[in-house]
Amino acid sequence: MGVRAWLLERKARLAVLVGLLIAGVAYPFIGGTIAARMAVARIQERLGTPVRIDRARAGLLGLTFRDVDIGDGGTPATAGPLGHLGRVRVPFAALLFRRGVIDIDGVTVNVRRGGPTDNVTNVLAALRRHKSAAVQPQGESESGRLPGVAIRDARVTLQDAATGLTVEIERLGLLFLPGDRLDARVEKIDGVLAFGTSGRGPRFGAQAITVVGPLQGTRPRGYPTLTVTGGFATPLPNLSLTGIHGQIHPASTPASSDPAQAKQLVVDLDGSYGGARETLWTARGGLDPGAHEGQVSLRAERFSLGEIADVLPKTILSPKHTNVDAAFDVSWAEGAVRFGGDMQVSGLSFEHAGLASEPVRGVDLTLILRGTAFPASRRVAIDRLEARIADLQGKLSGFVELAPGNFTFADGNKLGFLPRMELTLQVPPLPCAKALASLPPALVPRLQGFGLQGLFGAEITARVDYADLEALELKGKVAIDGCKVLSTPPAVKALVAGESITQSVEVPLPPPARGTNAPAPGDTEEMQFIVGPENPDFVPYEQISPNLIAAIMTTEDNGFFKHRGWVTSEFRTALKRNLQRGGFRGGASSITMQMVKNVLLSQEKTLSRKLQELFLVWYLEHEIPKERILELYFNAIEFGPRIYGIGSAARHYFGKNASDLTPLEGAFFSSILPSPKRRYIQYCHGTPTPQWDRYVRRILAKMHERGRIDDETYAAAGAQKLVFDRREAGFNERQCLDWVKRITARPEPETPPDIDAPIDADTDGADGADGGPIPVGRLRKLFAKDARRSAGARGGRITTPHP
Repeated sequence: MGVRAWLLERKARLAVLVGLLIAGVAYPFIGGTIAARMAVARIQERLGTPVRIDRARAGLLGLTFRDVDIGDGGTPATAGPLGHLGRVRVPFAALLFRRGVIDIDGVTVNVRRGGPTDNVTNVLAALRRHKSAAVQPQGESESGRLPGVAIRDARVTLQDAATGLTVEIERLGLLFLPGDRLDARVEKIDGVLAFGTSGRGPRFGAQAITVVGPLQGTRPRGYPTLTVTGGFATPLPNLSLTGIHGQIHPASTPASSDPAQAKQLVVDLDGSYGGARETLWTARGGLDPGAHEGQVSLRAERFSLGEIADVLPKTILSPKHTNVDAAFDVSWAEGAVRFGGDMQVSGLSFEHAGLASEPVRGVDLTLILRGTAFPASRRVAIDRLEARIADLQGKLSGFVELAPGNFTFADGNKLGFLPRMELTLQVPPLPCAKALASLPPALVPRLQGFGLQGLFGAEITARVDYADLEALELKGKVAIDGCKVLSTPPAVKALVAGESITQSVEVPLPPPARGTNAPAPGDTEEMQFIVGPENPDFVPYEQISPNLIAAIMTTEDNGFFKHRGWVTSEFRTALKRNLQRGGFRGGASSITMQMVKNVLLSQEKTLSRKLQELFLVWYLEHEIPKERILELYFNAIEFGPRIYGIGSAARHYFGKNASDLTPLEGAFFSSILPSPKRRYIQYCHGTPTPQWDRYVRRILAKMHERGRIDDETYAAAGAQKLVFDRREAGFNERQCLDWVKRITARPEPETPPDIDAPIDADTDGADGADGGPIPVGRLRKLFAKDARRSAGARGGRITTPHP
């Protein structure tokens, strides 16, 4: 071999070595890039969404892809991709022979269905199209033709705008081996089924859930076994099921021990309440997923609340003396979920600021529930919801439905649905004495001492549709007239007999003298005054200006002389108003109700006060004349800070007797109710602000419109100017305004009610409803006529306003 040939051979060998070296260096990058492009194209074709692979490398045994993003995150840029895979390792055996395991870790999945950030609807549609168009090759489902998948440390977020469902999974691990098994473990799950836009609703989750089951190809072979550890569910705001553990597993079959042959699942779970460690309930039942049927029975065998005392709210008192025994059954089939349960609670003691001022102790309560839910239409039919305390029983039936649509409350808050409901409450007839005795004494303390006979019962129906609140219906009957009072407690007996009554009220400290420190906000003291002739500021009914009576009746109780303590239509109006506002902030309060609240009860906003108020109003309306009710009312109510009764109020504001109040002055007193402390700022100014003056004159116009003052009186009052008498004021305007700020929740300025809104919503018609003016003399006669009509049935005293 010549030198030339030798040199050529050496160059060729060197070129091969260099080529191999270059190929060896370039292979991971070029091979990875080519594989990444092929993978992106294929995945995008199947999913119908953008796919991006940041880096790709080819190795001796397979391919590695890093930072894989699937999906463009929906419309908003902040939505994020559907999924992010930190690293994907694909062995060549999986590509060439469909064997081995594809290993994926560093996974983040963010699924958003519905709404502007939806990132999965188009993907699901693309998968369905691909599935319907694909022709499965022979043997495709066999285990040898598909590689396995292993996912480690995945974080998952699922949000469904249509159902309000949100699920967050902190850690997910999965081993998927086609033809063999599925083995998944999910840790730290937290979910909520939110209603509307509030984000609130039933919550659920668990410390860990494992799912293990056999596979036939890629499909489940029978049902998997699901094991729960540390589960929780809060189906109702005050019902928290915790410590849930156990299994949902395939039922054993007589013909075969293979769980894949089972057609049903067995539910075998235990748990507790409110985080307690003890097992206090069990859930046993069976499911048939193929038929979409199932049944589960929950049992809470008799236990003491003392066992979970450390997780109970502070409102539950003496839990060790309270025992609970409950059972609840749920079954579902053909799109309907039927439920029913019974609960017995004995020795329950509790306190709540909205219930009563004092703790309620030793209550025995029985609850029975039967109903059906229709999830597709979001409707619940209540066949029977029964509660019993001693001999008193209440039964509720009807339906509640969350119809599609949106509702905006008066304050701007919104509901993402339109509630519809029709509910009927029945109280089966029982002796009046037993009805009263069944109520815990702490709930009706001022009714202790009443002796009753006769029968009591009730039936009330409400129909509410948020799509048309004007069509709201509230009707029924409370058969309290079947009761007869045989004896009364001393305080009520004294009031009926016309005796003087001593009132004790909590009032703000007076404004400081000049040069002294102001009291802290909220500082109060107790003040007593007498409602009766012993009080020099007491004003008998005959000496109360008819102008004041006309004004107060115009705004507070238009049909006072015509009803027996309340107007049924006012309850409907109050309910509609509160539903529009999104909360119960005001009720149908008549003059008699206000008198009872001020004279016999308190200002507390509790169910206890309302129950006692309704009973006392019913009784007093039958026992004392309307004039006596007005006399008590005007001499007991608050007209400003530390000002009680019209006698002291007339002197303080206008420097005159209550008998001499003009129509304009009466309209002013009417304007400051029901917030006399806050509206005292008008007195601080020395004369009403222009805005408030217009409101007062609108009340004056309504008095004229309803025939309570004649044309001449109205014209004269319209020409007058309201000026307050400041002789009793020991402070200047600035000191007065500062004082009002300290003693009230809302600072100055106080905006009057809407000038264009109705003064009141009474629908019974005003005195003189024909619209014509009524002279003052005739007004007195009309008051007397109404009073005779109401008092004649009581045998009460008849008096008329003085000239």
